[in-house]
Amino acid sequence: MTDDGSPARSGRSEQPEGAEQPEQVQQPEGARRSGPPPAGPDLVGLLRAGAARDPHGIAVSTRGSAAWQSMTRTELLAAALNAAARLTARDRPPGPVIVLVDNTPTCVATMLGLFIAGVDTLLVERENSHLGEAGSVIHRLPLAGLVGPSDVAPVPGLDRRTFDELVHEPAPAGPPPPPLNPATAVLQLTSGSTGEPRIARQTLANTLTGGALYRDIHRITPADTVLAMVPLAHSFGLVGALATALVSGAGLRTMSRFRPGAALEALDAGSTVLLGTPLVYQLLTPVLPRTGTRGRVRVALSSGGPLAGTAARAAGDRLGVTVHQVYGSTETGLIACGYDRDEPWSEESAGAMAPGVDWRLRTGPAQTSRYGRGQLLVRTSTMFEGYADGGAPPPAEDGYLACGDLTEIGEDGEILVVGRKDAFVNVGGRKVSPRRVEKAVSEHPGVSEVLVFGAPGRAGEEEVHAALVLRPGHDSADVLTFCRTRLMPYEVPHRVHVLTALPRTGMGKIDRHRLRETAAMRNGENR
Repeated sequence: MTDDGSPARSGRSEQPEGAEQPEQVQQPEGARRSGPPPAGPDLVGLLRAGAARDPHGIAVSTRGSAAWQSMTRTELLAAALNAAARLTARDRPPGPVIVLVDNTPTCVATMLGLFIAGVDTLLVERENSHLGEAGSVIHRLPLAGLVGPSDVAPVPGLDRRTFDELVHEPAPAGPPPPPLNPATAVLQLTSGSTGEPRIARQTLANTLTGGALYRDIHRITPADTVLAMVPLAHSFGLVGALATALVSGAGLRTMSRFRPGAALEALDAGSTVLLGTPLVYQLLTPVLPRTGTRGRVRVALSSGGPLAGTAARAAGDRLGVTVHQVYGSTETGLIACGYDRDEPWSEESAGAMAPGVDWRLRTGPAQTSRYGRGQLLVRTSTMFEGYADGGAPPPAEDGYLACGDLTEIGEDGEILVVGRKDAFVNVGGRKVSPRRVEKAVSEHPGVSEVLVFGAPGRAGEEEVHAALVLRPGHDSADVLTFCRTRLMPYEVPHRVHVLTALPRTGMGKIDRHRLRETAAMRNGENR
């Protein structure tokens, strides 16, 4: 994995030192491109060049339950080409192939082999519950088969193959894989945090282009090692980690399941670029040394939800770097992110628009603005091609996708995501920001986790509800008393639901749909 044959660096230096940024990244302007999108790299060329440059270097290593598993660059190239040849030599029914992603080297090689063979691929976490539901969004597709670890049970009606079979068993004699098709579909489930997930259809070209964006913005080179503390089945892991490692020549470390101890091992082994969710950084921070820094980390990125300023500072202090927020979606790819620069970003900032992003702010029913506060609409160089599961696409205006977020953009281009436009709670005509209430509640020393949301009250109007995970020795009455000293009366939660843990998706996002169902079965405590 090297950058030989990959696109030009969009005006960025390959050296990680220094903080200067190209003007189009630092000072984007509304409703125009903030820089030209990179051209799509050649996947096979990247793999071949990496093997030629450093044949015995580790391309990908994964921490399982007991030990690390690794593939060299030469082994990854051979395994991916073998998988592609085996897939090409066998007739398949039409439709995408499901990959049960477990982040292992054989899984990565199989994914690359499917891409090389031009097979439309649906990436699903191994433990995803929707796979076992006959009526789920996954089973509405005309599926061609399933590939996964050896110990995964077959799914009725689907041809099942294993990673080991595809990458290790010799391919039969036959024609070579067809020329690489950049339009090969990479299908991914959206988070489903507000309801049933959708299946977004991206392309292989967009996936690699997204990796080039991460590479250029953060100056990632073959000297780096990317540590993905997130599933590769999700957009952040697939693009920010795997594709970035491919197009930059960096090594890739992953883990089959996040464990703070495994993350420490990877840091001690020299990982330089970290990708995690807010939850991952919260779990990692307590095990990091309080003095000095751990490893050689120079870039730390967080995505999957808002990272509170206190959590970002705590993790950054122990890692010795600033933890930057990444803002994007499965549908759009990378929209914005923070990066190292001389002038610090505002607390909880999402940084600035990425190259290749056009944007607008909708400030009223028929009004748009370059700066200020409004609903964000974007066109990106990595925009998805629609939903594979059918149904209506999200609202678009002249090709601009409505992100659904209320956003503030300053004249210098800095972005602050205030909250979901539809997440504000209407309490008697007054708009209550759940994030504002969450910030106040989280300052109580007895609160471990909190999520605030709106729900219908007995009189039919919306009420503010708070789901809490409390530390031992504390109760919800203390929390409500605490809130009354810091919030307006209409902002104080009407009902409190005390849980042992907040339900989460595989990316660590709070599963709001499941949380509402859980809360609906509990009476909650009135304020």
